[in-house]
Amino acid sequence: MFYALYFEIHHLVASAALGFARVAPIFFFLPFLNSGVLSGAPRNAIIILVALGVWPHALNEAPPFLSVAMIPLVLQEAAVGVMLGCLLSWPFWVMHALGCIIDNQRGATLSSSIDPANGIDTSEMANFLNMFAAVVYLQNGGLVTMVDVLNKSYQLCDPMNECTPSLPPLLTFINQVAQNALVLASPVVLVLLLSEVFLGLLSRFAPQMNAFAISLTVKSGIAVLIMLLYFSPVLPDNVLRLSFQSTGLSSWFYERGATHVLE
Repeated sequence: MFYALYFEIHHLVASAALGFARVAPIFFFLPFLNSGVLSGAPRNAIIILVALGVWPHALNEAPPFLSVAMIPLVLQEAAVGVMLGCLLSWPFWVMHALGCIIDNQRGATLSSSIDPANGIDTSEMANFLNMFAAVVYLQNGGLVTMVDVLNKSYQLCDPMNECTPSLPPLLTFINQVAQNALVLASPVVLVLLLSEVFLGLLSRFAPQMNAFAISLTVKSGIAVLIMLLYFSPVLPDNVLRLSFQSTGLSSWFYERGATHVLE
């Protein structure tokens, strides 16, 4: 009886390991579930519980934990998990890039440009917009969306069968993140550019004025003013618009040996 229990526990550990490989990257990428919010041991326990909750097979159907057959399955699940983490983190990366662009234009991250080795590594506006996006996402059922995407991914990519992420959508992912960030930042960047032009003209008529020193304060005030006008009516809707839904997951997988993308 004890030998049977020993092998049964090994099957349970194998199922938990496969589920962990897919779910863990999502927890690592999302700003409200990463190491800055949840510490290591509690987070790992939550990951395993979520993974076993959406596991599509009986817990004793996985290969033995120490078998060679587990290696390609774990690698496949880790690749799928990284892709799901990127898709679910899309709105947060866009908001983070938006904050970095605004802080760069108003001069808040000037030290990182002049001295990359000793300058600041993060943008305060980027961190703020990242947390703001997390609040909007969670308030509108973000955790339900995350579990729904996980469940749909198991329907499209069974952990016991071979499947591969579709490459063409992955190639345009970074481009879409940068494009959305630039579009959202364009009103603020345009106003800051105009303020620099006016300060440059003013310095021509008042050469004794240090236009560079004044511009940092002026641009920071203008950026905050524009964000107050721009923040509420635009950013929450864009966070929800950029949030990835399970209905769009089918185009990101294809079956090995198939000639068409799953619908």
